[in-house]
Amino acid sequence: MARSGLTGMKIHQGLSFSSLLMHVPKAEALFWPGCALLNLDGELLEKTLAVLRRAEPTIQLCTCCCGQPSAYLFPQQAKKGQERLRTLLKQQGVQRIYTACPNCTIQLKQLHACDVYSVWPLLAQLCDKEDIQHTEGSFIWHDPCVTKRDAEQQNAVRQLLKLSGCDVIEPTHNGANTICCGNFHMLHTLRPEKSAEVCQRRLSEFPQERRILSSCEGCLGAFRGEGRDCLHLLELLFGASVQRGWGNRFRTTFQQKYQKPR
Repeated sequence: MARSGLTGMKIHQGLSFSSLLMHVPKAEALFWPGCALLNLDGELLEKTLAVLRRAEPTIQLCTCCCGQPSAYLFPQQAKKGQERLRTLLKQQGVQRIYTACPNCTIQLKQLHACDVYSVWPLLAQLCDKEDIQHTEGSFIWHDPCVTKRDAEQQNAVRQLLKLSGCDVIEPTHNGANTICCGNFHMLHTLRPEKSAEVCQRRLSEFPQERRILSSCEGCLGAFRGEGRDCLHLLELLFGASVQRGWGNRFRTTFQQKYQKPR
């Protein structure tokens, strides 16, 4: 998604809000990975769910898109998508959503349909060392720019990094002073040259020998587009995804739509 043009994003959003991929299970609590994370292996999301169920025993996986791309590219389409989401959440009795994507957190809060929380503080409370998949290598952490005013979320991811025991450092601009990957407000589609410039500025702080870690798969997609090796925080915790792509998203959605809830 990081390098998609306007036509590509229109197709992306059309598919994302089609009945094919839009699934809200009937549950009080949902785990909402977001579009980009749904492209990872479903097993990774199931491992995350297993931990979340220690606090939310009936939580279910939602495979919907929050509509963030449309909010900046197709405003009229975005309004229809938001209303559809709001209706679905109400129909399915959803009261709480735990989001893994920081952009989804912001978009879903704007719906005013239910309580919305970042998943990271809850995972920081629930994860034990026995849950963590040991990952070799050295890393550098990237805070998504949309979290720069969210101290709770930033503190939580650092607790998880410490728990993992990984070799990780932070760039000059981090925490409340973090800077953008180049994807903010769909800049990569609206102004690709400016987006590339912003991305390179961010990458200049990341040593080549270190793998980039973040809690935003969108940011990591931007860095991968520039040839960098990256890992999502969920992968650090629960094991790297073997592959990425729409195939995983289709597979996970169909499994959730047609299997009996646990």
